[in-house]
Amino acid sequence: MIKSNVKNWIKPGTDGANLEVGDFLSVRITNLSTLLLRISKRRYLLEHEISLPEWRVLTMLVRYGAGTTRALRDASKMDKGQMSRALPGLEKRKLVQRTQDETHELRHVLEITENGLQLYQRIMPKARRAQAVLLKHLTIDERKALDTVINKLTAAAEAED
Repeated sequence: MIKSNVKNWIKPGTDGANLEVGDFLSVRITNLSTLLLRISKRRYLLEHEISLPEWRVLTMLVRYGAGTTRALRDASKMDKGQMSRALPGLEKRKLVQRTQDETHELRHVLEITENGLQLYQRIMPKARRAQAVLLKHLTIDERKALDTVINKLTAAAEAED
């Protein structure tokens, strides 16, 4: 278990001089993210032989509807490589369909197929249950605080991007 050194967060020092690498938000959040993703993979993705990037593409298509690869990448914060590696497998399994954008010859539009939607509907209940289990480790006040913190940090990071 990683030991928290909250005193360094309380007094980070001038220009962060008191922060060790293990104190960096990016490191702590990445470590947590890695653990959460590993749990997701074991609990509901491996069973359906779908990778996490493929799952993210499916969820984005359900959430936002058909769209260009760029629009989906921007909405999901996936990098170009992740998206380009995920698409061939999804297309091969006929979970996603990619068509030429009528307004731009170099752009493609992605849409989820009926098979893709059915797979999403089989996986999503397990995904929701797994997330609920994690949330139940936090009190309602902690959940609210975490939501506020994530929103603030996201806004700050987007402003720096």
